[in-house]
Amino acid sequence: MQLILIYNLSYLPVSSSKSPVKTHKQDLEFNKPEESSSLKSVRIRVPEVVKSGETVTLSCEYDLEKVALYSYKWYWNEVEFYRFVPKESPPFRAFTMKYINVDISRSGPTQVTLRGVRRELTGYYKCEVSADGPLFHTDMKVAHMIVAELPNGNPMMNIEQTKVEIGKKIKADCYSPGSDPPANLTWYINDEQITEENESVKLHPIEIETDSALGLHSSKSRIEITANRAHFIFGLMVVKCEAKIYTLWQKVVEDHVRDDTPQLAPVLGSTSSQSQVDEIIDQNL
Repeated sequence: MQLILIYNLSYLPVSSSKSPVKTHKQDLEFNKPEESSSLKSVRIRVPEVVKSGETVTLSCEYDLEKVALYSYKWYWNEVEFYRFVPKESPPFRAFTMKYINVDISRSGPTQVTLRGVRRELTGYYKCEVSADGPLFHTDMKVAHMIVAELPNGNPMMNIEQTKVEIGKKIKADCYSPGSDPPANLTWYINDEQITEENESVKLHPIEIETDSALGLHSSKSRIEITANRAHFIFGLMVVKCEAKIYTLWQKVVEDHVRDDTPQLAPVLGSTSSQSQVDEIIDQNL
């Protein structure tokens, strides 16, 4: 087993919840044609991240300016797996490659569809478009796609103390089961996200443990809280741990800590003293 310590997990930028999967419109560029070229405006669209097992469509749009298409090809990490050549019969061809399963019925001169993608297919996808003669201009675009293997279970949290006095420490651990990539873990106290340490909160480095046989990574995080009165709302502190992998998977686990600080009992005087106090109050009313 391999153990890695990191302070934060950072992923590639992801889109907002309104657009759960962002696509690359244009990435790397090769052999850019001259302005007089018959091939222009090649645009690649590849999801940045998808779930393992999903069906994914990769598209490449282009403008041939009335010139015929000579060939349209797709590569994974520089290995060709699909081509469309109008002059051939049949015009389409899918090459045998481990883990790649092309859906020919949903592929054509501007897109290719992959069925049941696996995490081994994380990598760079290149689209190559060539115009027909006499110039045979060619343009290429490249984009990266991550295929994520999501956890089979939910995150778990363990708090050593569920009752604590003001000034005492609380230790909590959060664990997310194996995935690829590992889940990012974020702590919250009463719905307020903890992004950095302060005098009452200590964040330990996130631990990543790798199962070499499965190729999956589990995440573990610890937080230490020195309880103060601001942490308690009506005598309760809510501690939450959020486990997240891009916008594909998000789970929250929470627990409660009760303020167990001893309360001072009211001091009552003698009956005669209490009567005198009551009399003074009545006179002032």
